[in-house]
Amino acid sequence: MNESSVRELTESPEEYHDRVKGLCAALRSDRLDGTLVFNPDHIFWLTGFQTIGYFTFQALFITPDQNVVLVSRTVNQPLARINPIINSFVAIWDTEIGIEALTNVLNQSSRTHGKLGLETDSNNFTINDYQFLTSHLQSSVVPWNYDYQKFRKRKTANQLTWMKRAGHAAVKGLEAAVSAIHVGASENDVAAAMHHGSISAGSEYLGHPPLVVSGPRTALCFAMWKRRVIEPQDVVLLESAGCINRYHAMVSTSVVVGNATADQRESARVILEVLETAITTVKPGIRSQDVDAACRKVTDQANLSQYFLHRTGYGIGIGFPPNWSEGHFLALRKDDDTVLEPGMTFHCVPTLFRDSFGMCFSTSIVVTDTGCEILTPYPRALIELSS
Repeated sequence: MNESSVRELTESPEEYHDRVKGLCAALRSDRLDGTLVFNPDHIFWLTGFQTIGYFTFQALFITPDQNVVLVSRTVNQPLARINPIINSFVAIWDTEIGIEALTNVLNQSSRTHGKLGLETDSNNFTINDYQFLTSHLQSSVVPWNYDYQKFRKRKTANQLTWMKRAGHAAVKGLEAAVSAIHVGASENDVAAAMHHGSISAGSEYLGHPPLVVSGPRTALCFAMWKRRVIEPQDVVLLESAGCINRYHAMVSTSVVVGNATADQRESARVILEVLETAITTVKPGIRSQDVDAACRKVTDQANLSQYFLHRTGYGIGIGFPPNWSEGHFLALRKDDDTVLEPGMTFHCVPTLFRDSFGMCFSTSIVVTDTGCEILTPYPRALIELSS
């Protein structure tokens, strides 16, 4: 193992080997001769391998004897070569079709004459890929999705350190964005300031673009910046994020350019009360749906629940574009009976999208032994700027 390989890994080689060992034990328990992994989050969690080419075809082929093969673009070979978890690399030329190259490799391997477990919950494995693989592979395949949630839902001390650093970068991005807001500035000016603030504070590239939207377009749930020039009395909705070692944290605020109207102040008051309710309700042992229900009581009492179109919060951690969340397996939402545990991390993000404007205030948290800790310390209050 050389110095470069250690630098590219975010955790110790022993940690990754243990993760692969656990997956292989599950393969043996289910009497499978191997598995195919396509999700870049899972590839990263298992091996530490990451590439800006996450959007192109790549797959891990892992057998019960802990042999790890990466099938990816030729240009990714140097990164794979220095990764001590990956035993071999199969290059895909840009003139080749990824799934065809993978199928050929599997058919030529002596390790694939049995039954393979196929990861089917990945956005990086298409229906066309599935149809080609199942019609041309000599081995049989069955749907098989390893229980990554069991191991990823509670963050380790190191992972929480990275998320706190990501939270610091997110806050710096938000501060820079707020400072850039004035009449005549464009949404792009504000977005550029936000990016500069978070990246200067140490953030890597994000799994999802941050949000900057102004004026009537704030009523459109999570529209993106689009060169609009900020005008007097505009609401400006901001959501910033940071990423350290692929672990994310996010924070949001809302700004009025001028004096807020009564409706704007009432919306801000209600959202902030919802956010405070989430923060004070979250604790070990409570169910996700109970946190969400406590928050919706606030909007019910204010007769604004018809504008609360979003879950109260979603899980955060590892993220690759186009997603920066772990909300697919952890969220604060209706009808979710997940019991909260220390080490779980969430972006609490209550919103109200009304007919003429929308607002959001949010923060990232980690569940502690007694409640929760804020990962993105930023004042939770409506900002009114002199125009």
